[in-house]
Amino acid sequence: MAKKKKKRKKGFGLVVIEWILGLAIIIGIGIAFCYFFCKVKDVSVEGTKLYSTVEIIDYILDDELCDNAVYAVVSNHFFPKDGLEFISDFEVKMTSLNTIVIVCNEKPILGYMENNPSEYIYFNYDGRIAQISSHYVDGYIKVEGVMCEEPMEGDLLDIGDRQVGYLVALIKAVEKYDLIPNVISYNSRGDVTLIYDSYNIVLGDVEYLEEKMERITHILPSIEQMEGTLHVENYSPNSTDIVFEKKMEEAE
Repeated sequence: MAKKKKKRKKGFGLVVIEWILGLAIIIGIGIAFCYFFCKVKDVSVEGTKLYSTVEIIDYILDDELCDNAVYAVVSNHFFPKDGLEFISDFEVKMTSLNTIVIVCNEKPILGYMENNPSEYIYFNYDGRIAQISSHYVDGYIKVEGVMCEEPMEGDLLDIGDRQVGYLVALIKAVEKYDLIPNVISYNSRGDVTLIYDSYNIVLGDVEYLEEKMERITHILPSIEQMEGTLHVENYSPNSTDIVFEKKMEEAE
């Protein structure tokens, strides 16, 4: 009777080598596929109105290897770009083998102040400084009468916690009631005046802000063609009289 031959077991080292070779072949096939079939043919940019599509593409795809979609996504994931003003971060995504989308996450900005003729301080919805820049960006509410001696990004505006809360609440309120002014102006006492093209609204302090806004919306249609100052600073539930002071030449 013939003896059965025993199967020789592979050594552990040989198994490891086979696994490594197999993995290397798979990786090589994957790299070859990406190299030949994932060339970037179309790039779109989302999430910013401050920068042009060309500016963002040139900033993010600044490597000659970035003409490959997979490389562009992987490199920007592990080595994200920073340093671009008003943008907190970027996300690069593939939407097809040959198409990528660059998503810009802009810093949330509520308003700005001019600290000196060449420095603009932009602050966010928490009253913190989001960006300090020499560039003026249109579309945000300007705040006057407030100075920051040593502004640093991430710091609260140097106007006191109560005033920070008032300023943030005020800007949200003028946006809510569609009463966005050209300028929000503080005086030395911290009282606020809203400045528009032909008239001003003196709000005073933070007291009864919501009630003042509601009353203003009912009064504005009757003064929009006039020049002067609407005084709301003394408004309270017990004193509801509001005075419109016409500009001198118009009053005459």
